[in-house]
Amino acid sequence: MNYIYKALFLIIILISETDYLLAQNTYGTFYEPERSRIFLNENDANTEISLDDFDVDYLNAAIFHFTNVERSKKNLELFIFYDNLYKSSILHSKKMIKYDFFDHINKIEKKWTSPSDRILHFDPSYIALAENIVENNLLNYSGTSLSYRSEYLDDGSLVYLDINGKIIPYCTYYQLAERLLGQWMDSPPHRKNILNSSYNLLGCACAVDKSKIPVLLRCTQNFGRKN
Repeated sequence: MNYIYKALFLIIILISETDYLLAQNTYGTFYEPERSRIFLNENDANTEISLDDFDVDYLNAAIFHFTNVERSKKNLELFIFYDNLYKSSILHSKKMIKYDFFDHINKIEKKWTSPSDRILHFDPSYIALAENIVENNLLNYSGTSLSYRSEYLDDGSLVYLDINGKIIPYCTYYQLAERLLGQWMDSPPHRKNILNSSYNLLGCACAVDKSKIPVLLRCTQNFGRKN
């Protein structure tokens, strides 16, 4: 019996290590230093989003790289991707979707109440930290507001129509990441975090609620610096 338990434990460890290595490989592909502009000009970044195979990890990376583009415009040190900040970011984005709130403060789960609660849980060694959040949807619209009506086609698929009756397509990953960054850059407190030289580490993560019409997207950026 002990042998069986040990064998099962070994299998679990091997699976966990495999998952970790796969994650590292993904991050290595998406977050290589000094490649923000290259990443954003790749074909995948200009692919229209499909709900059937929506790659939220790719969107997260696109947001990260757009953030570094904004830093480069000001000749600031580029952010380094930091996995523990990614973990705290995805935690908060998923909680905002799960409990349907949009706020830096999680009033439902005391353990995860504030940005510092979440960020320091994964790494207590920061000397500076901050958080940005944003929400939007996946539709490719212009301006600051969206006017639409939804309609089900004969095949059961849901489409969104503008005031002229034309179908509103989904964004590409590039377009969506650019729009989300634009929202932050148009907000002085969020812009200040993005361009703050006190931070050199960054994790970005979004979560989606496909039950909402249109599909709801909530994203978090966590910033930090360590000694």
